[in-house]
Amino acid sequence: MELAQQFSQIFEGSKRAHGIFDINDYNNGQKQQGVARTIKTVGATLQNWTDHLEGKVGLGIIPINEDNLVKWGVIDIDTYSLDLPKLVQKIEDFKLPLIVCRSKSGGAHVFCFTDDWVQAGDMQDKLRELAAGLGYGGVEIFPKQREVLVDRGDIGSWLNMPYFEGSTSVRYALSVKGEALTPEEFIAFVQKRRVSLDELNALSVPEIEELKGGPPCLKTLLKQGFPEGTRNNGLFNVGVYLKQATPDKWETEIEDYNRKFVTPPLPAQEVLTLISTLKKKDYNYKCSDEPIRSYCDVQKCRTCKFGVGKGNTAPTFSSLAKLDTKPPLWFLSIDDKRLELTTEQLQNQTKFQRACMDVINLMPPKTNERAWQAQIQSLMDNGMEIIEVSNDVSLDGQFKDLLESFCTDLAQASTREEVLLGKPYTENGRTHFRIKDLREYLVKHRFTELDTNKIASKLRDLKAKHTFWNLKGRGTNVWYIPEIDYKDETLDGHDFTGDMM
Repeated sequence: MELAQQFSQIFEGSKRAHGIFDINDYNNGQKQQGVARTIKTVGATLQNWTDHLEGKVGLGIIPINEDNLVKWGVIDIDTYSLDLPKLVQKIEDFKLPLIVCRSKSGGAHVFCFTDDWVQAGDMQDKLRELAAGLGYGGVEIFPKQREVLVDRGDIGSWLNMPYFEGSTSVRYALSVKGEALTPEEFIAFVQKRRVSLDELNALSVPEIEELKGGPPCLKTLLKQGFPEGTRNNGLFNVGVYLKQATPDKWETEIEDYNRKFVTPPLPAQEVLTLISTLKKKDYNYKCSDEPIRSYCDVQKCRTCKFGVGKGNTAPTFSSLAKLDTKPPLWFLSIDDKRLELTTEQLQNQTKFQRACMDVINLMPPKTNERAWQAQIQSLMDNGMEIIEVSNDVSLDGQFKDLLESFCTDLAQASTREEVLLGKPYTENGRTHFRIKDLREYLVKHRFTELDTNKIASKLRDLKAKHTFWNLKGRGTNVWYIPEIDYKDETLDGHDFTGDMM
């Protein structure tokens, strides 16, 4: 089997799109400069893989498919000059079936492969947990999305593939000894490290059994040891937990934790000072400070009895994508939900809240306007996907497609009177309907960009005609277009004028 075909099989993903990266500069181990584009096609071809392995055009694959399933995921550690052999050793010490590849930026793509399709959310949750346990909490995880809104043009985010330029690539995988693997050796290594869904769910980084109901970051750190220079801050966070979990004896227990888990233990006077500080008020965990920042798994922590809980309920926003229609549509991941937004909804907090309430039954708390703008700008600056579209996905294209579906997909009326039931009625080569029923159909399919007046305007642009029927004793406004014949006609190519005069 050709190498390109083997890579294609290992990195199965979306069949609807892929990414390409045209490199035009190299920066001595830093990020390679070039132009990245998302190509909406039937997915990457064997020729795309051949070009990638030969170093002609870099290839990006979207792991999540149209059914929101994946066969691989990645922890993306975008840190220059990362000690890759040391990371490999840590993974081996924890007996994790992960594969480390050097990324084009000099960081690491830590891959996990499964032997069958699994839910994207299951892969994402597990890799987020493992990343935090390895000390890389908060890094990007692929798949970036738990779901993609396929019917609205959402496609997911792609990852640059390893082994650009084949055997001479700087994006190579490392063996268990931290040595570079050839493309063929990488293929064999993947086959050995594939896991089942049950095996995936069972993967974990060692934690202490103490700290029941406490944040996973502290459980991991107390097992591994606080990094140099973080003992005081680490024990402070342990104290925050103990005040909640054992309010009657926390002062004694914090001294016990210091002796048992902190190496070397803090001097007695420093512990007394720390206790004195904690007595002054009830503190929250210092999630944004080391050492717990790098080991943070906020979503898992929220489920813990003594985790961040109600003190930190703001949802996590990630994976912003822009469908480049006119006007554009935006897709945003909010915790484990995917939301479609207009530009106005993304810009205006009140309208954003309303969209969240309507679709995902969540009302995110408001923040001050400057902070909101900074948050959205950060999402736009850091890895936002721009999904290029053809004319048929423009506003006009979407409207034509949905109008066609409305006139052909619904159960057709058998008499004129049944138009009052919301059904289109076809006679003498013309399909008739009420504009209110068309608008309800558009809204049902989440096409809300046009109000009734704008729909009427679009129909006029398409040379649709308006007439007046007397149905069951009352006047009814009706529009009509030529009957659509799938053998040789669509709305895009139909000469409405000739049919309606």
